[in-house]
Amino acid sequence: MLKSLFYSVLWNKCPQCHEADVFTTNKAYDLKQFDKMNESCSVCGLKYEKEPGYFFGAMYVSYALMVGWFVITWIADSFIFHSETWQYLTFVIITIILFMPLTFRISRLIWLNLFVKYNKNTIVKTTN
Repeated sequence: MLKSLFYSVLWNKCPQCHEADVFTTNKAYDLKQFDKMNESCSVCGLKYEKEPGYFFGAMYVSYALMVGWFVITWIADSFIFHSETWQYLTFVIITIILFMPLTFRISRLIWLNLFVKYNKNTIVKTTN
């Protein structure tokens, strides 16, 4: 299960079939389109947004990722760098702003993977 989650999140793939892309572009730093998602999987037909507001839960995942980043950098700073508080906070704020497009995408992909499991036997959607 963890291997499936990592594959889907790292490669922007549908959590159910691992074939089609979830986001319209693989470029997280294309700031005009980094947040644009396909409505459904072009291969298996999985609808990504199950209901209005479905991805509000991804905000909690994003928050957890940023808290994790804050803790890791705080530990590194405390034991290795010993910088002033204002320097540390400046570094954390700048990196959080720079990581925002990645965090947005990763949190949505993790949220999708929490509710949709990989199925290698997924029936391929036929198009007429």
